[in-house]
Amino acid sequence: MGFRAGAEQKGRRGSGDHAGMIPAVGYRFWRVDPDDAWTRGRLQSPVAETLWPPLESLSAECQTRPGLRLARAGLHRTEEDRVSPEPGCSCGIYAYHDIVPMTRALREEPFMFGGAVLCWGRVVIHPEGLRAQHVRPLALCRPESPIVQQRTAVLLDEVTKEYAIPLLDLKDLVAYASEFGASYKPEPSQPARRGLDRVRDALSLRRIVRRLGKAIGG
Repeated sequence: MGFRAGAEQKGRRGSGDHAGMIPAVGYRFWRVDPDDAWTRGRLQSPVAETLWPPLESLSAECQTRPGLRLARAGLHRTEEDRVSPEPGCSCGIYAYHDIVPMTRALREEPFMFGGAVLCWGRVVIHPEGLRAQHVRPLALCRPESPIVQQRTAVLLDEVTKEYAIPLLDLKDLVAYASEFGASYKPEPSQPARRGLDRVRDALSLRRIVRRLGKAIGG
């Protein structure tokens, strides 16, 4: 089944194990090392240093090793009936709901590239992003800086050909990704009302009561 066909299936939203949910769209960044003959042309997770397989999905596996500062990681990795990501763990494949946090990270380090991903299987939803069981790149975005674009043009061409994905301008990335899945960003909570607003409401209510009293009494 293709991604587009899968995205047309109706599902339900939420966090946890959702086999029937519409695939989730997210945004993340990868490192591509142009000086490493083995990893050149391959997307690599900047934290876990995982190489993403071309033309295939990457599946999450809970594991720990020295150097990874993942809170409570690996608490369930020996339990056969558990799958990654677990709501109570930090395992899984990460992605943002929006492109803004992704673009901030791209400005911090050279040869870091952003793009859109499609996420499915078990998905755990967080306020700023998600953790997924299965993920596959959908597209990469061109660097915002013209100088960086020129410096990385050949490298990005190699990567997009290796993964058979398009290279898009940042402004077109969200519209393209939305054709394959849905956003699961939680609705923003209503801000707490200020005391002044509550006082004004109370005064307004008293005026209404007085007017009603006069109207009824009159």
